[in-house]
Amino acid sequence: MKNRDGILASLALALSVTLMAALVGTGVYANAAAGEAAGYSALFHVVATNRVQQ
Repeated sequence: MKNRDGILASLALALSVTLMAALVGTGVYANAAAGEAAGYSALFHVVATNRVQQ
């Protein structure tokens, strides 16, 4: 049972690493990260502006 669990864990790790590499390679990850960064920048701008007004 332990042997089978180890094999399945190894296969799951290999699959996840392969899929993450494919995601990063296509540029989808970079686009999502850029969108998230723009959202955080806008959020911080609003928070900073509201503090000045109060």
